[in-house]
Amino acid sequence: MWMMKIVVCDDDMRFAAELEEMVRREAADAGISVETEAYSDGDTLVADIEKSYRYDLIFLDIEMERVNGINAARQIRRIDRAALLIYVSGYEQYLKELFEVEPFRFLSKPVDVIKFRKYFRDACARIGNTEAYYHFSFNKEIRKVAVRDIVYFESRNRVVHIFMADGSEERFYGRLNAVEKELSEGCQEFLRIHQSFLVNYGYIEKMNFSLVTVLFGNGNRIDLKISEDREKEVRSRLCKMAGGKAVDG
Repeated sequence: MWMMKIVVCDDDMRFAAELEEMVRREAADAGISVETEAYSDGDTLVADIEKSYRYDLIFLDIEMERVNGINAARQIRRIDRAALLIYVSGYEQYLKELFEVEPFRFLSKPVDVIKFRKYFRDACARIGNTEAYYHFSFNKEIRKVAVRDIVYFESRNRVVHIFMADGSEERFYGRLNAVEKELSEGCQEFLRIHQSFLVNYGYIEKMNFSLVTVLFGNGNRIDLKISEDREKEVRSRLCKMAGGKAVDG
C-alpha cells in the first residue's frame, strides 16, 4: 500500500501536535496510509532533508524563531522540488514572498477544518497522480513525457516546444490552446501566461507584473513574459493556488 510521508513543522508544539492529529484523522477518513513527523524548527527539518530524508507533504509554519518558514522553504527547494508545501500562518503579508518558494496552499491560523480537509485531499490527489504522462506525436512517432517534469510549453510557428526540468526539449506540431485544454483536468496546475507560453506552476520561482521566472531542475532559470491582457488573471490564479488573496506589488 502507498505510504504518504507528511511533516508538520511549527515551533508551537501544541499546535503542531493538533495539526498532526488532524492529518491522521483526515487520512484515516480518506483511507490513506500516512507516516507523520513533527519538527519544532526549520533548521532541523532542512538538516534531515539534506541527509536524504524525503517527504511528500510539508505543513510549514512561516513564523518560527530559529529559521522562519520562508527561509527553510528556500533551502528545501534547493534539494527537493517535488514535495508539496502548505504554509501555515496567522498573517497574510507573506504572500508575495511565498511565490518564490512555490506554495501549494496557504492555511491561516486558527486552521479552518473544512479548508484543511479540502487542501489535504487536493494534496493527496496531486501526490497520488504524479505519474501522469503527456502524449504527443512527432515525425510519425508517438512519444510521452511525465507531466510533472514539464517546465513549460512554448508555441512557435505552429510547433509546440516542451521544455523539461532536466533541460531537454521535445516538440510536435499542434496548438497551445489544445494543450491547455487537455491539461486542464489533470493533477498538475498549468498557467497560460501568454499566447505563446503555458507554464507548470510547480516550477515558478517568482513573478512580477510582467515576468514569470521558472527554475529548472539543473538550477538554470529563464524569464517568461506575461502578456498585458493576462496579468490580472495570472496573479489571481497564483494567489488562489496559494490559498490567499490577491496582492498588489
